[in-house]
Amino acid sequence: MWVCIWRRVSREWKDAIYDCPSLWSSIVIHSRTEHVKTQLEKSKGAPLNIRILSFITNLPDQHWIQPLVDNVHRWKSVMFCGYPEDIVARLESPPSMLDTFVIERTGIPDDCKLFNLVRPNLRKLSLILVTISHSFDPPRGLEELLLHCVAELREDRKIGAVSMNKVHQFLQRSPNLRILQLEGPCGYSPDGHELQPVALPKLEKVSTITSETLHIFYAENCLDISMGMKRIEERPPLRSWATFACALRRVERLKIVVGDGSLDFVAEAGPYEVELALCQIRPRSGDSGRLVCSILQDILDEAEKNEPISARVELALSIPNRESGSGLDAGLEVLELLQTPVSDASSGQARRRIPNLDTLSISDPGLPFDALKRFVQTRSNDQHMGATSPIT
Repeated sequence: MWVCIWRRVSREWKDAIYDCPSLWSSIVIHSRTEHVKTQLEKSKGAPLNIRILSFITNLPDQHWIQPLVDNVHRWKSVMFCGYPEDIVARLESPPSMLDTFVIERTGIPDDCKLFNLVRPNLRKLSLILVTISHSFDPPRGLEELLLHCVAELREDRKIGAVSMNKVHQFLQRSPNLRILQLEGPCGYSPDGHELQPVALPKLEKVSTITSETLHIFYAENCLDISMGMKRIEERPPLRSWATFACALRRVERLKIVVGDGSLDFVAEAGPYEVELALCQIRPRSGDSGRLVCSILQDILDEAEKNEPISARVELALSIPNRESGSGLDAGLEVLELLQTPVSDASSGQARRRIPNLDTLSISDPGLPFDALKRFVQTRSNDQHMGATSPIT
């Protein structure tokens, strides 16, 4: 750590370091604490960025706690590993400057004095491997929210993944969110599918690895979307794809990959970062290929409900292994879907999905040649796919 060896540098550098409070304002506490007092003194009135990377009870001494608490008015961002009971017990005034708070690997009690103190100006909140109570009251006015493997203590005193209702409550309290990261499973809520989507008009970036929460928010102006989900056993509600569909309408180049129990969307050009990766699509009963195609249909129907997707599209059918039977109908189902006309919302005339499909890649040895030939002829007759379009 540079603050422990700064005396070894030249006089010129030493003077420069000594006279720059901001260089001393990032306090990292891991296994040593003797530098805390020095940094508090030399940082003078600069805002403090504090990261406590060890459980406080594991540290060699606690003489640094009171000086840190005495400077609570300077806390700008704080990260705690474990619940900092020894610090919270000494806090008498709120950290009025604090806008970023990270806490991990702990449980948060119902009467959490810490959260009551940090709420006023909090803008960025990260809960990582944390257990919250079912009665936990989320802070208001957040701009960035990260929930990573958050658990919830239910009314029956059992612990499970954070409920859909609780995540919905977080979003309701912060309609001006700009960045949302939902990493980890989401528990079942009896009325979860009845929750009304929360409008997040300022959301710029969203990443999630769970399909359960997709339908509880809507962000039509999102620039960066990353969705990666596993173990999809049933067809998500149609409104789950509203935010993703808005982004699809704005991309310039799109690749769609249909696999054996998987479905990927990747934007390959333009200013928007859009990615959807669904894997382990395995229904409780029935064929996974049919479920994959149903999800693809829902996404396209939502994206093209007012007008067709304008992006140039490459479609890849990647089902090399048919012995298992799990992907037996996926290729055929997708080709049939893209041949079947739909009614255009504005003109009422029949059209086909993805009018700008210009590349078809196939890695599916079992796909009947007649089906492929019929697909190419149908799309070519509609002038959706020219004779020189690449088919590999």
